[in-house]
Amino acid sequence: MKGMKERLVKKIKLITTVKTLKQGLALHKSTIDRTIHHLRDEIVAESSQIKGCVTPTLLELEDAEEQNLEEERGILLEFKENCPPGGEDSVVFYTTGLRGVRKTFEACRRVRFLLENHQVMYRERDVSMDSEFREEMWRLLGGKVTSPRLFIRGRYIGGAEEVVALNENGKLKKLLEGISQVDSPCESCENERFLICSSCNGSTRLLADHHDEETSNDNLWTRCRECNENGLVKCPLCT
Repeated sequence: MKGMKERLVKKIKLITTVKTLKQGLALHKSTIDRTIHHLRDEIVAESSQIKGCVTPTLLELEDAEEQNLEEERGILLEFKENCPPGGEDSVVFYTTGLRGVRKTFEACRRVRFLLENHQVMYRERDVSMDSEFREEMWRLLGGKVTSPRLFIRGRYIGGAEEVVALNENGKLKKLLEGISQVDSPCESCENERFLICSSCNGSTRLLADHHDEETSNDNLWTRCRECNENGLVKCPLCT
């Protein structure tokens, strides 16, 4: 009889403990639910007060892109149409590698630095490496002008002073928008723009093919027709 009473007392205590535990869990869950709802209400209230946080629609993005294109065209139209060969949708930069006239050399370096800083691809045409480029530049500008001279999308932009001024007022960046970005150095010439002529190995001369045995030694050589006056040919990939 005594043993049954002890077991009954233990059972009653266990029931009381389980009941208390259930009540505690229910109270804890209720507290968590109230906290979650409170935080959610605060977030909704704050979001409603923030302006301009709505995700733009596809139509709005298209309108913004079209507006940027119109702005670029407007700036481009400020410059005279004067397109060098192959310069319709690219950047063409006439420069010189000669250091004889320091002012000219430094001006070329300044323009090159700006183009590289904007990380765009450009066609560099060194007039000191090929007289054809010099004649081409003079023909485009109607006189014996000096480099550097910059053309963007078939429009003449100007020399170093004009390019620096455009960069300072932010217009150069807009003019260069949409131009292909620099990926890696040219695989053929490593951005040197020229290659040594493979026909004459840069000597500009070839052994003449004469059948007359009386030909003099002065006529044993002929001018190589593949290269320029420096024994170089233009890189077929990047010029």
